[in-house]
Amino acid sequence: MPSNSAHLITHLQRCVLFSDLPESLIVQLASASALKQAARDEILFSDGEPAHSFFVVGTGRVKVFKMSPDGKEQILLIANPGDTFAEAAMFSGGNFPASAQALADSELVTISREKFIALVHKSPDLALSIIAHFAELLRKLTRLVEEISLSDVTSRLAHHLCSFVDPKTGRLKTKITLAEKKTTLASQLGTIPETLSRSLAKLTREGVIKVDGRTIEILDPDRLAQIAGVE
Repeated sequence: MPSNSAHLITHLQRCVLFSDLPESLIVQLASASALKQAARDEILFSDGEPAHSFFVVGTGRVKVFKMSPDGKEQILLIANPGDTFAEAAMFSGGNFPASAQALADSELVTISREKFIALVHKSPDLALSIIAHFAELLRKLTRLVEEISLSDVTSRLAHHLCSFVDPKTGRLKTKITLAEKKTTLASQLGTIPETLSRSLAKLTREGVIKVDGRTIEILDPDRLAQIAGVE
């Protein structure tokens, strides 16, 4: 096994998809993997390229996105440390249906399609983990389609803000520092920066939030939840 195997194992153990797997299987996954360093703004793959592997984010952040013919970007996923991306394309054996770009300097684990599928055939635990993961991924994408199709931008923004929950208390955080730029957040919400700014201003005027740069203070969490439709 390569000398960086311990580093690979650490990233894989922290991955949501693999966290419940036995260490012996993690070691086998590491042998099917390699480390990749990605600089901020680096394109990791483009829509239509052959999908020979998928990725685990060790450090940094990655966006997966689609571009329309007129140049409009729609972010499908922002992958943080512990998240995976491009796994569905890898299983299909075809091409990547979207593009991926590093939002920050990142260290990624790339997992070989051929070697990973061989492991799935031998491990029911890994197969069940993948099935559960794909079910959750489908739920998230269905929610994204519903939000873009049925909700206005202010409602989508409110729903996004309601996702920032303190893991210790289970309650909405009162202060949120956005990791992404306005352009990135706008693309994630299926809109443009100007429209996002108007929605932020509207929530500010109504006394729901207070904005200071990338920091947003939640002043009226009940009203925010009502706008988001998550009461």
